[in-house]
Amino acid sequence: MALGERLKDIRDDKDISIQELAANTKISADKLYNFEINNEKPNIFQLDKLAQFYNLSLSDIVNKEEVEKELKIRSWIANLMIIPAVFSFEFMNENIYISIFMIFIMYVIGFYSTHFGKMTRIMEQLQFENPLVSIIKRYLNRRRSYIISFAMFTLGIIMAIINYKTSFGFGILLALFGFFCILASAMIWDSNKNSNHSR
Repeated sequence: MALGERLKDIRDDKDISIQELAANTKISADKLYNFEINNEKPNIFQLDKLAQFYNLSLSDIVNKEEVEKELKIRSWIANLMIIPAVFSFEFMNENIYISIFMIFIMYVIGFYSTHFGKMTRIMEQLQFENPLVSIIKRYLNRRRSYIISFAMFTLGIIMAIINYKTSFGFGILLALFGFFCILASAMIWDSNKNSNHSR
């Protein structure tokens, strides 16, 4: 069954009009109608609104395969949004306005791609793994991941301190990247371990 037909069946089962659904989800009635006749495909956040209104899990409405491409694109945007912030440190000594602008760009991209972090919950519901996490798990184990991350962080700090005038920006950049790699390693290798202990 196509996604649009599924959406219409759910609405019919709940005995809700398109106008009522539009008023409660803030999605226009025209869009909802186009979703149901498969003229337009809803994005994951619109599907999430519908699932919440119907009090259903997102996986009851949509299959992971139907939104996998969008999830991958949004995940990569979110993964890469750190680049402007990291590189802003390289320009901090030259022009602080460039740094501020790059950090602003990071937030705009981040908010657009994840809708203030809503995508994390959506990915969990659909059991979708961030593609960057999949790559890391394929080529690294827990020990190597932490060693590389701490090495980058330490080297960056040393470079920033020893060559303050010439390498401060690059040193901070490397240290910050290492710090985020440490956080990523903890999330990838140890978050499930902690959740299992709590159970």
